[in-house]
Amino acid sequence: MPELGPLLQGQARNVLPAAGSSDARLQDAYEQYLSTQRSLHPQGQAMPAAEFERLSLGSQWLANVRDVTKKLVQTCRLMVGVHDYEYYLDHMRSTHPGAKPFSREEFYRYCLDARFPSAGNVNKCPC
Repeated sequence: MPELGPLLQGQARNVLPAAGSSDARLQDAYEQYLSTQRSLHPQGQAMPAAEFERLSLGSQWLANVRDVTKKLVQTCRLMVGVHDYEYYLDHMRSTHPGAKPFSREEFYRYCLDARFPSAGNVNKCPC
């Protein structure tokens, strides 16, 4: 890792590109990180700007983690019989654009009736 050298003298500006607002926020976050590093570890080495950007919350790898987590949660819900309403809405918009989708309540009632057909009949066991 490079030494803080010039960064310790306050020359941390424009280390990261500042093309958009997210880049400006990333630049501000990096400068805050450098400031914290200077106060906690005056003789230490700071993370390079590229590494900070890669590990920051705005980077692409975190979006990939979110996608995997979303799919994992969806899989677990389907395993226990709870259907995903948001997935249903996406399907309805893309496949049946003219059709009116069920409300959340209607959707869960439909899924429950599909899984346990006799659930509406209180005189009969759903088994």
